Amino acid sequence: MSTLNDRFASSLLSFATLFIVVLAGCQAPGSTPVSAPIPAPKLVLGDHWQYKITDNLRRGAVTMMDVEVTAIANGIVTLHETSVGPYGRSEENEEITAEGWLVFGSLKNETFRRFPTPIELYDFPLAQGKTWRQTVATTSPETQLPAQILSYGTVQGLRQVNVPAGSFNAVYIYRILQLDDDQFFRSRTERRDSVWYAPEVKAPARELHDASYVLYDGPESTLVRTENTTRELISFQPGRT
Repeated sequence: MSTLNDRFASSLLSFATLFIVVLAGCQAPGSTPVSAPIPAPKLVLGDHWQYKITDNLRRGAVTMMDVEVTAIANGIVTLHETSVGPYGRSEENEEITAEGWLVFGSLKNETFRRFPTPIELYDFPLAQGKTWRQTVATTSPETQLPAQILSYGTVQGLRQVNVPAGSFNAVYIYRILQLDDDQFFRSRTERRDSVWYAPEVKAPARELHDASYVLYDGPESTLVRTENTTRELISFQPGRT
């Protein structure tokens, strides 16, 4: 069983790598080239975003999320996240680096955790055609065995995006995350992200997340979708400098 699992993970890795290479060489429809590299945002205390998150797998259930920078120390930014949705209210503190790498948080619907190596969600400065690839050694929360998180990304150009907060000329990023939750009966979760990063609000104006894994069900395999969400910016209020 472990051989089958390893073979599947290897094929996913090869496919994702090939896909990123193809994407890097092709200008996405509707995009224009990034004229100059986009630097990492200068986050400050009080920066505040409000997002509307629509769950497309649950009949369009809506969650409102407030995100605010509440601390900056030793290169780590603390984001206080308050979510109100169909299942009530929750509050969490996420930690990222100044470059937007995830230090403490989650990549799926799970308890927040600290990653042994920050997860590279962005690779600033964002330049036309730039790609990145990262492999992070972890311990699987499900099995407590050695595992890996794989991250890939590519910058595909500038795209206009319209959200409730307004219209933005955003940098379009395509990203693939392969998580450390595979077991003998299922593959790892693969999350595919479309990100419209708007420099003027220091964050994405829009994000699409689509995640799934494969259940090994005898001679047949079943695709299990775990996330399909749309996140749109409602408002942004800059903090004090």
